[in-house]
Amino acid sequence: MRQILVFSVVAILLVAVASQTHRLSAEADSDRRSIAAPAIPDLTAEPNDDGELIVHEWGTFTTFSGSDGVFLDFRPLAAEHSDLPNYVLDRGCFSPFGFLSKSRLWGRVRMETPVTYFYTDRIRTVNVRVDFPEGLLTEFYPPVQTMQPAIDQANIFGKGESIGKSSLDWGRVDLIPLKHLLPDLAGTESGRQIVPDIVQRLLPHGANEQHYAEARATDSALLHVRGRTGLNKPEAGHFEKFLFYRGVGKFQLPISARYQNQSIILVNDSNRPIRSAILIAVDGDQVKAEKLARIDSGQSLRFDQVRPVTEDALSEMVRRTLVDEGLYEKEAASMVKTWQHSWFTENGTRILFIVPPPITEELLPLHVTPTPDETLRVLVGRMEVMSPLAEQRMVDAVAKSIRGRAQHHAEQKGNKSKPCYPMPNEIRDFGRMAEPALVRVRQITGDQEIRNEAMLILKQLQATPANEPPRHPHPGSVPDPRGVCP
Repeated sequence: MRQILVFSVVAILLVAVASQTHRLSAEADSDRRSIAAPAIPDLTAEPNDDGELIVHEWGTFTTFSGSDGVFLDFRPLAAEHSDLPNYVLDRGCFSPFGFLSKSRLWGRVRMETPVTYFYTDRIRTVNVRVDFPEGLLTEFYPPVQTMQPAIDQANIFGKGESIGKSSLDWGRVDLIPLKHLLPDLAGTESGRQIVPDIVQRLLPHGANEQHYAEARATDSALLHVRGRTGLNKPEAGHFEKFLFYRGVGKFQLPISARYQNQSIILVNDSNRPIRSAILIAVDGDQVKAEKLARIDSGQSLRFDQVRPVTEDALSEMVRRTLVDEGLYEKEAASMVKTWQHSWFTENGTRILFIVPPPITEELLPLHVTPTPDETLRVLVGRMEVMSPLAEQRMVDAVAKSIRGRAQHHAEQKGNKSKPCYPMPNEIRDFGRMAEPALVRVRQITGDQEIRNEAMLILKQLQATPANEPPRHPHPGSVPDPRGVCP
């Protein structure tokens, strides 16, 4: 009986939203803008509105650097490190050659999982656009009405798309407070049980969802957006608990870290104070951490009290830091759960710091109309810093690979199938750090043989993963060049 009730309520809600969307469409221009249309809507108008509207957002800017603090370019969206469910869209969805686009993007900053929540006391409609002047917005959900710049088909097979002057425009976004799904049961035990069921029926689900779906565990409003999910796809309605997007940038944040006598120095070259920073060092099962309360503009501070810490204690330290920045308890908990594995268990040394809000606004302007009563954006800078020990470990792994490659070729001599040289585990163990670590090896070694081997391994990492066969989107297309042994 309960299942029948849920399905009935869902059907009623879908009809109601469809009616609302039809009314809004009638007010809008009859010709909807297509993906990558050049026009940017005017979001400066302030419609008459009442009631409360609150917007909260969290996300990360991820960078890699050597022990000297110099930032390294890497492929932020390499397929082998993808952690998104299949219903999340990217620019490639709107190109017949899109499967090549993400893996060819090189950048200095990966902007990860900004999620934008909306809180409202009534059903309403807003317009939402986000700009990334020094980056390229690459992934998003729900679908957008327009994205800039237009897809550069000519360079997908070459150097990759250019980075800069990017934007995503969702157009009209319907906001539905959860208490309005079953207003007659709001606050009752039945309502508390049935409403989550309704939301789960409306939201998309798919493989590899767990990491992404942690962000849904908040009291934010349900979102409804109409849009297309790819070339020649019909427009349809989509529900979610937030607006999600990602991107790649080539800018450099004015905050850096370097090793000095086995300690790490954090340098704030921005004109704003950093309100908090946490050093996390993971080596197998051993986790150490230290928190700095404040780093003023132009100040350099040393992490010199790094101590062992449990994962639970570290999670609580980060969660409390996010709450102190203004995020709601459930938002902070969702962010920590989303990144818990990556932040607290992946080997390496990283610093998490709160990006000063004016820097966030400059790098990533967010436009919501009507203007919210409150807008809070908490972007965490995540700096992965290679220690001198990690750098030497990678140099040794590359030197070992020289011998392994020679042995492999000797063993395969005369073998017509010519299998590729298997990637050494010592290098794969670096995970997402492998590519920038190899770039770093080429910078610090004077051994030309090691430099050459590091380049060969880089080419292998950039090749199609072993479990991903080369794809041919349509007859006459160019084969994926990554499927070739270097």
